[in-house]
Amino acid sequence: MPPAVLLSALATTLAGTAMAFQGTANAALAGITGAGVFAASGSFLGGMLVMVVVALASPGTRTALRRAVRLVADGDFPWWMTLGGFAGAAVVSAQALTVPFFGVAIFTMAFVSGQLVGALVVDNTDLPPGGRSALTLRRVLGVLVVLGGVVLSSAGALEHGISWWAPLLPFTAGAMTAFQQAFNGRLKLRTSSAGAATFINFLTGSVLLVAMSLVLLGTGTRITALPEFPGQAWTLVGGVLGVMFIGVTTIAVEHLGVLLLSLCSLFGSLVGSLVIDLVLPISRTPVTWTTVLAMVLVLLGVVIASLPRRRGRS
Repeated sequence: MPPAVLLSALATTLAGTAMAFQGTANAALAGITGAGVFAASGSFLGGMLVMVVVALASPGTRTALRRAVRLVADGDFPWWMTLGGFAGAAVVSAQALTVPFFGVAIFTMAFVSGQLVGALVVDNTDLPPGGRSALTLRRVLGVLVVLGGVVLSSAGALEHGISWWAPLLPFTAGAMTAFQQAFNGRLKLRTSSAGAATFINFLTGSVLLVAMSLVLLGTGTRITALPEFPGQAWTLVGGVLGVMFIGVTTIAVEHLGVLLLSLCSLFGSLVGSLVIDLVLPISRTPVTWTTVLAMVLVLLGVVIASLPRRRGRS
């Protein structure tokens, strides 16, 4: 395995672990503020603040941002590929809304299964910066096994009174993320800057979430409280972890492709989510044998989908 691919796989696995902790932080923040949209906005604005500091401290990032604006204005880069942040907004919203109900482990399995389904579609197009990847029977079979694991885990959650549609939220967000990673990778390739691509990602997502929060405030919903310092300061780290995830995946997608990127992210997320649900249980759904069995199925699907194609004899 080439060193760039191995390093990208390890970094993406660590970033996936960070995503599990981000879900815990955003869910706790939703409980404090009283609404998932408010928590998602706070998380994304935290990431936006980090990227503003990065841009101010990095002349190269500022130059790349100006280059991105020119590319879009001149029609050399599709404007809709700058909207990857909408998927990020969907992810943090789904975290804040669903993790308190069925935990980080089930959220992760539903999210990444959607990501894998989206990756099958995206990798078979010209959207990824690394080019098109052929759709193989092994990849499809692996994703079907993953979906079987998610159905099993969701059935366990439904037994504890969780609405049937709840797992669909992280599933849809995951499918959107596959497109986000391809968009961000293409933008990074054209601007030669992962920082610029990450900045634009957080900018578009922040605009969407702030607009949604303003609409919610206009309907009479109020922010019940703000995090107390220093005890609840950890609930605000979601944005920083999001910057880490978006930055790593924006660079790694060129070397791994969307599907393999999703698989590495899944492994890290599953490990982190199981640890969190066992050590810091915040959901109404306990970790049971069905959850563990579902995770085994998901990992089996990952192995099947990631096996290299067998070459014929010359």
